[in-house]
Amino acid sequence: MEKHKKRAMIAIGVAVAIVVGLVSTGHAQTEVYTSNSRTTNYRTSNGVSSFSVEVRGKIELTEDDRDIKSMSPDGYLEIKKTVFGSRRSLVVKPAGNTLKSEYYEGRELIPFEPEGRRWMNEILPEMVRATTIGAESRVNRFYRNGGVNSVLDEINRLESDHVKAHYAKILTSLNLTAKDYPTVVSRVAQSIDSDHYLSEFLRNNLQKLVSTKESADAVFTATNKMESDHYKAEVIKDALRIQAASPESLRIVLQAAGKMESDHYKTEVLTSMLRQSAISDATIAELLASARSIDSDHYRTIVINRALDKPNLSQVSYQKALEAVQGIESDHYKTEVMRHLLRGKIAGDQVKTLVTLSGSVDSDHYVTEIMKEVLETQDLSDADFKLLMTRVETVDSDHYASQILKAALDSRNMNSAKLLTVLQAAGHIDSDHYISEVLLDAAEQVRTGSAELKEAYRATAKKIDSDVYYGRVIKAIDR
Repeated sequence: MEKHKKRAMIAIGVAVAIVVGLVSTGHAQTEVYTSNSRTTNYRTSNGVSSFSVEVRGKIELTEDDRDIKSMSPDGYLEIKKTVFGSRRSLVVKPAGNTLKSEYYEGRELIPFEPEGRRWMNEILPEMVRATTIGAESRVNRFYRNGGVNSVLDEINRLESDHVKAHYAKILTSLNLTAKDYPTVVSRVAQSIDSDHYLSEFLRNNLQKLVSTKESADAVFTATNKMESDHYKAEVIKDALRIQAASPESLRIVLQAAGKMESDHYKTEVLTSMLRQSAISDATIAELLASARSIDSDHYRTIVINRALDKPNLSQVSYQKALEAVQGIESDHYKTEVMRHLLRGKIAGDQVKTLVTLSGSVDSDHYVTEIMKEVLETQDLSDADFKLLMTRVETVDSDHYASQILKAALDSRNMNSAKLLTVLQAAGHIDSDHYISEVLLDAAEQVRTGSAELKEAYRATAKKIDSDVYYGRVIKAIDR
């Protein structure tokens, strides 16, 4: 007898030690869901105990969630619980107009009444909040008894984000009113931590959830709490495809995009916004300002150029585009954006900004492309034209400097003041060959122009050392 007591005490001590060890080492609970068109399986384990549940068909529970009220003809429920190697299980399935219940302890079949029923009454309330057992009947019951908020209260009490998303999906399948959706979206978003399950719930129900401005705002606001740029972008893009967004919604989207770390996903969201036909100029200006947070030259260029493709942009939007160019390091992308921008009409002070920006372009080739684009597309004042020509003085290549000046001679609204500026700028070229090219191109306009122009022409020609080139240049105006 003493021996048995000692063994029992040792066994209890070992069990306690195992429990303490598991708790102290922080054994995490793992959950696994698998499902197909017919069957859902759920398994959970925390190192001490484990559950395993298999469900098929529709199951309706009693009001207290302690018993099964009914089951569809194809229904099946199996629950297994193991604690320290000791397993109990319950199997319930239809049998004609009734239900057949089997209860096992280990492998031994135990009469369902009363032990099996007692264990079922104990285990079912625990399982319904961890699994989708009877989910549809429970949602209907809560909705019938207390409306949308009653279901949402229960969703908040559920243990798993998977189960919460499932209940929320059932709730949105009910005949809700449009004014219910903002509340549903907001409260479900507060309750679900997982970006995966929250985005799954939102995307699967977007047609309903963005049907009003208020609920659409709630959807976009919900994306602000997501940490995953991928899930955030997918929800926003889908929502923008389904429904035209209000200015308020677009501002919320900009906030969500501003929290993104991925340039790729941020670009996807911003370009999706730009596909909105009713996007306002003010929103485009805000969007261009937010593009400055994109580190990648490639992605920033995509966003700016897509914005510049929108019609009837204001000078404010052009200014924001110029500011967004400042962070681009690549001469190629910087030039691409500035040439794109120059398809519109920019203000005089923006010409100054553009000339300043071009100073950060190292490549003479790209500087030339920018300058030629300005000269071809913009109606420059004499002062702005002169400012532009000062940029030629910093071009290292005489070839490219001459290309800019020759393009300037053919620019829009050419006049004597602008021609004088070109002649003076040509004097900064070192190569006799390239000075001659510019002066010969200008000769016809100078020949029919004022004495001041002829004097400026001859002054620049005197900088040519080659007698051959000098003779050709002077001969061109002395005809």
